[in-house]
Amino acid sequence: MTTKEINYYERIASSLIGQKIVEIYYEEINQDPILEFWEYSSEIHSIDMNVIFKLDNGKIIQIKWNNEFYCYGVGFEVLEKIELKNDIFKTINVTNHVNWKNILNKKITEVSVFWETINRLVDGSLSDEILNNPLLNKLPQTWEIKVENEKIWISTLEIRREETVLYWADHLTILFSEKSQQKFKLIELANKKYIVK
Repeated sequence: MTTKEINYYERIASSLIGQKIVEIYYEEINQDPILEFWEYSSEIHSIDMNVIFKLDNGKIIQIKWNNEFYCYGVGFEVLEKIELKNDIFKTINVTNHVNWKNILNKKITEVSVFWETINRLVDGSLSDEILNNPLLNKLPQTWEIKVENEKIWISTLEIRREETVLYWADHLTILFSEKSQQKFKLIELANKKYIVK
């Protein structure tokens, strides 16, 4: 395990484990001031940019796609405040959405990070140096967040028309059921799992 991975896990543990989510926001590209396009189905939410959790300790955690390891894996940062709107993005409060009701105000007990190894089939532009280096050729594709007896999955995948799936996307998808997670093989395709408690 690399120092970078250890730091990543330690940041997850210190920021999320033992905390309760009290508010949830999605940040989307502001394509239309009225319409919202994030509700893909009753079990899946598809988000352009990120999901923001306000925690019971007052911290604001933004979970997003980024290139901390390789483009695009699941990353996060602590925010000072929630920006509700600007010309390019809009922030949508989804705290009262039915999919989040079993997650709110319950302790986060664990975050499992599922890693995938990069290969040339996905990105033909990669050099052999990256492809053959176990320190460089992987990314955290999916987080499984366990909140007491409930689970959700946050993954850098995008589901397009006719269910074409782009993995390692500059997009986040949140899945609220084991059935949906299995359909898109989030755990099955992973090469490595690490549990943060």
